[in-house]
Amino acid sequence: MRGRTNTASIVWDDEFGIQYRICRLDYEEWEDGSFEYRFSPDYHILDMLPMDTVGGIPGLDLGLRRDVYVRRNMEPVFMTERSPSRNRVDVRELMEEVGLDHYDRLEWLIRTETTYAGDRLHVVRYEDPENRSFESVRKKDMAKNIHGMLEAIGAGSTVTVDGTKLSSAETTAVGRSLRMILASDRLDNPDRPEIPRAGRKKKEMSPKDIEWAHREIRSGTPARKVADAFGVSRATLYRRMREYGFKK
Repeated sequence: MRGRTNTASIVWDDEFGIQYRICRLDYEEWEDGSFEYRFSPDYHILDMLPMDTVGGIPGLDLGLRRDVYVRRNMEPVFMTERSPSRNRVDVRELMEEVGLDHYDRLEWLIRTETTYAGDRLHVVRYEDPENRSFESVRKKDMAKNIHGMLEAIGAGSTVTVDGTKLSSAETTAVGRSLRMILASDRLDNPDRPEIPRAGRKKKEMSPKDIEWAHREIRSGTPARKVADAFGVSRATLYRRMREYGFKK
């Protein structure tokens, strides 16, 4: 039976501006309307993070340490909390705002710039992890190297240091230690500027930009073309227009 699939990563942003891909999320839907979500947590990343802050993944008991959590023909809590239901009155408009001509809950979550206020988790399109190599550096370059290694670990990369490939357990231990170093450095240097979080950043558009965009769309210019002119998605463009009182 034919169907469609989609794959994403659930990401947590820490206080140092580093992203951690803590879980792979696969979705599959078949022609008869049945569907399945598969959550595959990355425990070697989760084990290095402060779970009292991360809060886990809503709807999953990570204490069971399952390789895969399956939800067949039922919408997981993680999805219902942060994406529109099929029965929502404006669901068609919400899908169109991110460039979708059909209902696809996970793809909407990947594309949208709407953020969920309940936690620091969000969803990005899945990418295969890369191999990353690092060398010991002098003290003055240590902070930069720490961030680079944590970003690699957070992306699920295979990490090699001075020619030695780290095992999963070693990667977890190294990641935990590096986060402790950053935390200690922050305590020792409280006046150091905050590092921006790595989440989605709001695109700046002036009132004149919004007025011009609204005029162009009303005159028949495709919204996608107008959005591209500002380097934003259609969803962002429509959201900015609503913020200034304009309707499509």
